[in-house]
Amino acid sequence: MFEKYLVNPQGFRNVTKEGKTIGYEVQLRIPYYRGLYMSCVEVVDLTVDGVEVPNEDKLFKVKGDVFKWSELPTVIHHRWAMTEPLTVFLKKDGGLSEGEHTVHGFVSLRISYLPFNNEGDDTKVLVLEEEREEENNEYSN
Repeated sequence: MFEKYLVNPQGFRNVTKEGKTIGYEVQLRIPYYRGLYMSCVEVVDLTVDGVEVPNEDKLFKVKGDVFKWSELPTVIHHRWAMTEPLTVFLKKDGGLSEGEHTVHGFVSLRISYLPFNNEGDDTKVLVLEEEREEENNEYSN
């Protein structure tokens, strides 16, 4: 239903720390008509330029807090709201090169009252925005 909006065209940028590019951010929008707690997120697959990003290289920023993939099942106090993009930081020394990049996202959500997961699948060609300096060691997980 909302899967065509999954990959947010904004917020796609490299992230630097002390002058060194440590990775990049992609923003996703929930492929569902309601917000859900992060513990209900079962799959977040990202492929950038044909390369799948491993879960251990992803950090999820929700309401100003950052979580590893392995922590998401315990994140019961942070909701991914329909109107708020989820920022996913992807560790990659040197980040991405300037220009266009093909970003594919797939998300699977566990819905308490449905016998099946809600899924979103989207691919967009994005251009990197101006890089951003990491604040307060937010991605030092």
